[in-house]
Amino acid sequence: MKNILVVLILTFALSLFAQYDFTLTVSPMYYTYNVLYPANFNPDEPELQPNLFNLTIEGTTTTNAVLYCKMIWEDEYAEITLTPNNTGQFPTNLSSEEIINSDPVGFTTVESFGDFLDSIEDLIIDTGRMPDGNYIFEIGIYEEGQEGEDAYLLSNKVTAIIVIRSPISISLITPGNPIGLGVTNISEQYPNFIWFSNLEEYTIRIYELDGVYDTVEEIEMLEPHFVEMNIGGTSFSYPPSAPEFTLNQTYAWQVSAIVMSPIAASESEYKSTMYLFRLSDSASEESNLQILINFLNQLDIDGVDEIISLLEAGYTIDNIIWRGSEISAGDLMEILEEISSGNIEPIKITVE
Repeated sequence: MKNILVVLILTFALSLFAQYDFTLTVSPMYYTYNVLYPANFNPDEPELQPNLFNLTIEGTTTTNAVLYCKMIWEDEYAEITLTPNNTGQFPTNLSSEEIINSDPVGFTTVESFGDFLDSIEDLIIDTGRMPDGNYIFEIGIYEEGQEGEDAYLLSNKVTAIIVIRSPISISLITPGNPIGLGVTNISEQYPNFIWFSNLEEYTIRIYELDGVYDTVEEIEMLEPHFVEMNIGGTSFSYPPSAPEFTLNQTYAWQVSAIVMSPIAASESEYKSTMYLFRLSDSASEESNLQILINFLNQLDIDGVDEIISLLEAGYTIDNIIWRGSEISAGDLMEILEEISSGNIEPIKITVE
């Protein structure tokens, strides 16, 4: 019975596209960049475009057919229709540069990508870049003159999503203090390093300091005590397999990440400042206070400056209330992650 069931499932899966003359696949289906420029969508200058995705086409037809691509961003959209010079004949592979192209080889084209750029001109002028959001490319092959009408589809529809998310600078939270503000004592041999940003992958570098260093640049010239790359989140637990920290020795740590762009020449590296810490058997009890101050420094909202001034003047926090419930300083890191992902937008913070 199990063998029969498997055969039936496979037969059903293979028959899903049997009604179509063409089968389309797209890769990648989803990708995130931090920077994308208007020239990347200019059909009159395809040589300036990066390759955002690849489309594979299998099949043929005797019907007059066109490839129709609709790109959607919020309430705006752009369309492009490619009509092959040879009826019903499409190349087996098309790149995004060949689709977003006012003069593609082997096709005549109708497009409105230029109109799309005009419609968001004010947003582009503000930053010089394409605005944040999901750029959704819906692609299918249709009977000519019936573009976008599912009843006239000659292929399955495929979707590629390009996400643009402007980078947030990397701010360290804990452990430590910035250079020039003293060294924070910690008690854990394997501390948890926490920072704030919205980039994809991070590298952490930890330096052992054998003297007094006044600038980040001086410390960066040293050989790192420890390096970990390809960190997927905004925290890192120092592993037992790493070199141990020496008691009463000062260390500096820094986080960096690549700002992703589909054009390699446009990529850049973001770096945090450096925080200093020291493993001590008489660690300060002020670590939660420092975490709170570092957290507040990330919030550009009303009330923050007043609270930081009170804390630095020696006032203490009895409790922290979030959505009606008491939380710890450590819980603030989860809130920061929600803020950086856009799920939470803080408005105001108050003292009672």
